[in-house]
Amino acid sequence: MLKYIGAGRFVGIGLVGNIVIAIETIWLSSQLGVLGVALFWFLPTVVFLVRSTVRLTELFGHPSLLDEVVKLSLVGALSSRFEDVARSYAEATRQLDGLVASGWSHLDLGSATVTVRVPVPRVGAVIKAIRPDLVRQALDLLAPRANETRVTEPQQVGIYSAPRVLLDVEPGDRTRLGETAFRIIMSESLDEPTQDRVIQVLQASVDFEPSGAVTPDEETDREIANLKDAIGTNLRSGAFATAERALELLGAVVRGVWTAQADGLDSSRRSLRVREDWLFRSVGEVERDAVLSPRVAGIFVGLAMTRALEAPRTGPTEYVDECLRSFTRIWSDVLQVGGDEYEHIASRIVVCVQNLAAFSSPEPREDLASRATWAMVEMVKLALDAGSVSAAVLAAEELSGLFEYSDRLNIHRPQVRAGQLVLAGWLDYLADKKDKRDPSNAVLRELVSPRGTIDEILAARRLAQRGANPFSRWDWWEMKSGGTSRAQVLELSHYVDKAQLAALTSSRGTLPPARDQETASEYQRLVELFKDSGDGLGRNERELEGRLRDEIAKWQCSEDQRLASEPLSDARFDALRIALRQALEGGERITDKVPVTNAIPDHADSSTPILGMNLRVPRHYLVEKTFNRTYADPAELGTMIARGFMESEDAKIVQALRSIQGRLLEPSGRTIRESIDALGKEAAHYVLLTPCGGMEDSDGWYSSGFREVLRTVSHFETSVLSGEAILFDGRTTLNVCRAPEKKEGLVPVAGTSIAVGVFEDVQGGDEPQVRVEVGEYFVVWPGDASKVIRFTDN
Repeated sequence: MLKYIGAGRFVGIGLVGNIVIAIETIWLSSQLGVLGVALFWFLPTVVFLVRSTVRLTELFGHPSLLDEVVKLSLVGALSSRFEDVARSYAEATRQLDGLVASGWSHLDLGSATVTVRVPVPRVGAVIKAIRPDLVRQALDLLAPRANETRVTEPQQVGIYSAPRVLLDVEPGDRTRLGETAFRIIMSESLDEPTQDRVIQVLQASVDFEPSGAVTPDEETDREIANLKDAIGTNLRSGAFATAERALELLGAVVRGVWTAQADGLDSSRRSLRVREDWLFRSVGEVERDAVLSPRVAGIFVGLAMTRALEAPRTGPTEYVDECLRSFTRIWSDVLQVGGDEYEHIASRIVVCVQNLAAFSSPEPREDLASRATWAMVEMVKLALDAGSVSAAVLAAEELSGLFEYSDRLNIHRPQVRAGQLVLAGWLDYLADKKDKRDPSNAVLRELVSPRGTIDEILAARRLAQRGANPFSRWDWWEMKSGGTSRAQVLELSHYVDKAQLAALTSSRGTLPPARDQETASEYQRLVELFKDSGDGLGRNERELEGRLRDEIAKWQCSEDQRLASEPLSDARFDALRIALRQALEGGERITDKVPVTNAIPDHADSSTPILGMNLRVPRHYLVEKTFNRTYADPAELGTMIARGFMESEDAKIVQALRSIQGRLLEPSGRTIRESIDALGKEAAHYVLLTPCGGMEDSDGWYSSGFREVLRTVSHFETSVLSGEAILFDGRTTLNVCRAPEKKEGLVPVAGTSIAVGVFEDVQGGDEPQVRVEVGEYFVVWPGDASKVIRFTDN
């Protein structure tokens, strides 16, 4: 309001005018000065005062104008806050691209079986950023190792599965007790020291905001608390007109923020959760007052209808769902209260949702019809939860009649059949579990039984997938809420499958052939259902089972043959080698600090000169086409091979350094600093190797003075070391000879000392595979004037 009435100008000019008047009166007193001050400062102050007073009077004299000013102010403030948070989040996570995946993603190839959880290092703090350099070090620790005893028999080569690091927190989140920051998905367990080291490095990668930081959703709660309190107070005092205006204002604020954020910078789950939670808290909480009286319930239903009609054109699909959810919330609350006085409210809600479904815009971008259809499905379920079978029959009857004659293009009627399949499975679930909500009503059972051809029933089940339906989350129906969280076995999907099977056996038409993996998987799922039925199958069921098995056999016979006969792609092999080279060239390595020579002296240990790696990988990595809905990126494989070789090279260098008789000192930051300071100008030629994350005395390690000392030497953090550091002269301490391994089938990777080859000599296995062999000739030996200092207790 202050901005609307121009209070800023009035106050600014008034303060300056007072200062000018004081200066003129005290130091520059004159008649001309008094006239100038009156004309140029006092008079404008009076003008702006009158103008602000008039606008303030006008504002409070027109309540609608006041509502509009308040609405624009709230929308502007909240939208600006979300934009700032989105921009900060994008900047904080840009460097993590390609390093970690979001915790809700599904990126593995199906063979990873071991999960390591990394807890948050601090509780109750706001996350500022994730350090990408430490995440890279953790990935290096997870890379396969090249070793000196390489397996040569193809059948004995281990199967490689790339590990994944999943990020379960995001910048801007407030950490909670027991929360997981990262999840590491692997095919094999790590040894305990390596696992502890990975956890330590990942925890160190999380940076936090200073104490006292507040998250945006916490600030949002404070902004709208007064508006919610005003709505509740007016409803209870009987001031329905004022309460309705306040509700309209709240709805307009919500719509404005959603619209402003629809095309925002940030699409993370956190920003979406903030908006959804805020909508639930702001609109959902006040709608709990619908049970105060039928008149109050009618006000809420009318406003919900207004928001739902405007939603497709003013907000994203999430906002449309939230508008429809107002109907299901009021429906559930009204049925829980019961009473004859609320019967017309229940009927009105059914009519509203039916109208939204049947008479919504036909434009593809406005899928209000499908969402309203699933809202009707939810209403049948909620009626059963409230024990009102008559209301469930009322909603189911409207559902069964939706689009029965008006859907000529068969766009929306499949959604109705999908909803009926879910409801039929839900009735079977309640009956099988002997749940008190089981209606045992033949009329309701008939209304929710889908009818159609085999094609239509199969299409309906594809629409009724877990978490894939618009609006409805029917896969949560069976979850029990309680004071504590516990694991539950979710079975409703199985009952929906059984309902589909019952509908298929009574449907007309022929079974479509399995022309893709999705169809074959669906047929296999139906066959498994027949197995569960045992010997109690009728003639129609057995005929359907036989046709399903025939289609599955045809598909399985052809799919593996297509993959095995698919030629290996030179382009994908090149992508593997390019990624390998880029990973090796991505940063400075320890081997770059060691002199390279081709002349190996007699005293050098060259008994195991080859660093090698031999992996069996799915053929998917090196073929162009995608089979079994599995895509494998050869660049990822090349990157992981490079990381493994870098770690193995570091291990051989550390082994050579340990074999040299040098000075042994205490492993602490203070000792390291003193040793580097003693080198003077020679420090520029020395190399310092430390564990990832530093030594155990973290206070000295992270001091600014010590970090300055580290800049005077070539400093490398390596996972090969633990609780130990090594300082050596890079010029004379070691020598190395490295070159691509010379072996039939191996091709040198340009710009590196590594050779790689792909071999199609793998026999057996569950799926077609190839063998990837990598080799490097790598010999390291002490120089003529070795200078080594080891900081260790061993």
